[in-house]
Amino acid sequence: MARVVLLQCLLLLIQLYGCWCSVQVFEFQARGEQSDSHLQYGDKLAFPPLDSLSFCVRLRFYFLWEVSGFLQVSDNSTGQVIHTIQAEVNLNYIRVTLSKFRRYYFLTHRLRALTWHHLCITHGNGVTVSYLDGVQQDYHNYLLSEPITGTHIKIGSWNVDHSFSGQLAQVNIWSRTLTAEEVAALAECIMEEEGDVVPWKGPWTPVGDVKETQESFDDLCQEASGTDYFIFTDFTAISAFQVCEGLGGSLPTPHSKEEYTTLLKAVEKHHGEGGKVCKPFWVGITDVKEEGVWTHMKYMTQVRPSWAVDEPDGNKLENCAVAEGLLKLADTRCDDVQCTVCAVPRRPVWVLLGACERYRRNTHLVALQEKSGNFVFRGYSDYKIIQNKNKTEWLWWDWRSKENVASLVNAVNGFPIGRQTWTMKKAMCGEAEGHKRRLLLTPCSAGQFSCDDASCIPLFQRCDLKFDCRDKSDESGCQLVWFPPVYRPDLPPVINSDNNSSEPLPVTLHVIIESADVDTPSMDMHVNLNVSMTWQEARLNFLNLNEDYTLNRLPYETMKRVWVPVVDFTNTKGIHITQTDHQATMVVNMQGNASLGDDTQPEECGGLAWSY
Repeated sequence: MARVVLLQCLLLLIQLYGCWCSVQVFEFQARGEQSDSHLQYGDKLAFPPLDSLSFCVRLRFYFLWEVSGFLQVSDNSTGQVIHTIQAEVNLNYIRVTLSKFRRYYFLTHRLRALTWHHLCITHGNGVTVSYLDGVQQDYHNYLLSEPITGTHIKIGSWNVDHSFSGQLAQVNIWSRTLTAEEVAALAECIMEEEGDVVPWKGPWTPVGDVKETQESFDDLCQEASGTDYFIFTDFTAISAFQVCEGLGGSLPTPHSKEEYTTLLKAVEKHHGEGGKVCKPFWVGITDVKEEGVWTHMKYMTQVRPSWAVDEPDGNKLENCAVAEGLLKLADTRCDDVQCTVCAVPRRPVWVLLGACERYRRNTHLVALQEKSGNFVFRGYSDYKIIQNKNKTEWLWWDWRSKENVASLVNAVNGFPIGRQTWTMKKAMCGEAEGHKRRLLLTPCSAGQFSCDDASCIPLFQRCDLKFDCRDKSDESGCQLVWFPPVYRPDLPPVINSDNNSSEPLPVTLHVIIESADVDTPSMDMHVNLNVSMTWQEARLNFLNLNEDYTLNRLPYETMKRVWVPVVDFTNTKGIHITQTDHQATMVVNMQGNASLGDDTQPEECGGLAWSY
């Protein structure tokens, strides 16, 4: 109770008088060139054997490697170097070694490049728990075979090949198990507590490519919730809207002095870095549907803009708007060429699909605008997507091997986002150099489908016979069944392919007699039947399924290729077995939740393995 009251009082004081001013931050391998750059603890490190402990770190990675080790505690008191604590980070997991216990701790959310994250590991009473940004992620039950000891500590690398690229701050080790409330308070900067085993105040000795800075607590604690502003010139209103939404953001419309000042600062920063003068700039409203009724371009909700004197004055000729000054909007033609300010939630995760990449970190990128105004998609590991010097094409560039992987000419709206056709400069996905391949560069998150223009819709709206994407791409390529090369329609599926079961396949038969007529002289019965059969087919992959099973009806050409049970009605005249013809209907019924396909296809495909 005393600790909770203390935290509440501390939070109140911070709210009244402000947070701590700054924190010490160290940067390692900023250019992504791996080295054994690290921090060493300046004093002699000797702590008592620990059965319970916690360590926390605030990190912001630039690049990820196969092993990005950022913490290593060693003990050489016996003359032999033994690593008693090791921690590494990757896209969706932390891997931690405590004594001889080494485990992966998977994260519910992927880490984002150039974004501050708070990680914690606690161990006590045989339970090891991981936390990301104050929220519990994963745990393992394990009793340490021997206590944790240490005489040396390295921050920033284990060695040359196992090093960290990015910034680290607030690395602390405690000799106790932090509570979930304490971890959350540390993550949210409500509490600042130095470790009693290893405190962040040091002293630290930098070795190699290490740079020290002082950062504000606001930057560390609130950076992930901010907004990025990208400035572009010479865009029409429609192109500006499509590019901004494709980047995961929107064209902002200022409604207050503060909002306009924020946008103006972003524009002035672009000016100060040598960019073209960017005034006026597009805002995200239009009255193209109904003259005089101005609505938000993205959400189509009605707005009441703050117009300049004598504006709007364009009638039906001017259906878009620009910001000319402090809360002074003016209508103008939508096909005019103006400056564009895109407001994008901080650091969206961009994913490149369709490339057959082995490592997921190579398919993740972050969008950045350089001081020159050039736009770049910088990969989490080896790749980046940039324009050539003449800005005539986009290049998928492997900066580590200095090799061009693919190129894109005539990019839609001048950007490589969305689903476009690239020319491969090296063999990929079993195809030779020079082949054309559709790739998808998308900011859409899990549970969403990427339209061709990189805008996002809920995944369940894919292939539901309604156009939800502006470009109508959600209703194209709605393949329902994928046949593996070894599929044989003449053989029935097995119940469990893992144990080569020879049990008969259960088939549910449902017969409805629609009409019956008895011919007394001949003693013949004429019956109209509706026969339904249900079975499981685990050999096929099913794509783009809908919860409404009536939308999962297979085309006749596909139905002919699927194995179907045969029912024999004996003692009948003519055809006495069921046939798969044009009068038959086959639908796929969803059971459970769909799983996304792999990265070899340029789209998010949900699939299940059960057919009916």
